[in-house]
Amino acid sequence: MWTGNRYPVFVASRLVSQTGDMAALTALTVHVHESTGSPVAVGTLFLVRVLPRILGLVAGAIGDRVELRGLLMACDAACGVVFLVIALVNPGYPLLLALVFVAESAATITLPAARTMVGRTVPKEHLPAANGMLLAATAIGFASGSALGALLAGAGDYRWALVINAASFGGSILLLVLLPRAVPEPRSGRSFFAEATAGLAVLRRDSGVRPVVIGLVGVAFAAALDRPALIVLVRTDLGASALWYGLALGAISLGVLVASLSYRGFEGRVPALFGVGIVAQTAGHLTMGLAPVVGLVVLGALVAGLGNGLESVCGNTLLQRDAPKESLGVVLGVVLSGSFLADAAGSALGGTLVEWISAPGTFVLSAAVMLACVRAR
Repeated sequence: MWTGNRYPVFVASRLVSQTGDMAALTALTVHVHESTGSPVAVGTLFLVRVLPRILGLVAGAIGDRVELRGLLMACDAACGVVFLVIALVNPGYPLLLALVFVAESAATITLPAARTMVGRTVPKEHLPAANGMLLAATAIGFASGSALGALLAGAGDYRWALVINAASFGGSILLLVLLPRAVPEPRSGRSFFAEATAGLAVLRRDSGVRPVVIGLVGVAFAAALDRPALIVLVRTDLGASALWYGLALGAISLGVLVASLSYRGFEGRVPALFGVGIVAQTAGHLTMGLAPVVGLVVLGALVAGLGNGLESVCGNTLLQRDAPKESLGVVLGVVLSGSFLADAAGSALGGTLVEWISAPGTFVLSAAVMLACVRAR
């Protein structure tokens, strides 16, 4: 895929899919809030999205055993059909949740499959560039899709965003058709369960993989602690407007994007830059927590975003480079599930910590957890 100059096509397929998916999610959130008036209903929608992500081990093991281009196309087709059905039928809340669960189950398979495809088809020396391009596409798709979904939902009918999402999956499939097949590594004849167990053994025993996993999952938890603290810090402690809160969030996204596009200097320094990324996030979150003025909060957010981008690009590169190819899907699937669950746990705990030790104290504690992740390496 890389040598044939097809990789930009792969990145474009993920960008198109991500944009449509975020547009649909944003529009669905607005629709559920307006049609039910219940925060619990909105929370349940997000819970339904989270539940399939627990099965990253299974999703990754599937990717290890099958041809990945076809798997991605099948998952995109399933998601496209589901969102088109929602748009055409306009189902009630219970059926809507069931359909979203089906789509998110397919998306759970897609996440490790896409990264496994990178590891399977891109030469090791080009992995930093490949991961940087993919992360940049994800960041752009997240931001543009969210804005598009909000505009369409605000215009009156949330279902147009779902139609666009279904069309985006169709466009992704057309792009994937242009790529070469990504066949799995030769199998040893072991059962599905045995291969999944072997992948878990890699996470436990591989001295090159285990520290990366600790860093990715641990930092995801630490960063999520500050999610509820940021709005309190900006609006209550520093007395700034909501605009500054938006600027801080935007600075994080900008930092991720800049770091992901700076991949040309990564070759040969990936392990060191992975550690630098965690240290930068530590410094960024500490700066936000100790900032006497809101401008320093935005600066700290930018530094944290740069660190997050470095950590993500280099962490995925290290896993794709060092994990056994026949178990790569399991490793990536478990890391994705672990990071997602760590993010959810950190967000839930963060609100309590703000009440116990204040918003600045939560930021300082978050930075300490990140520093511990550096030492664990």
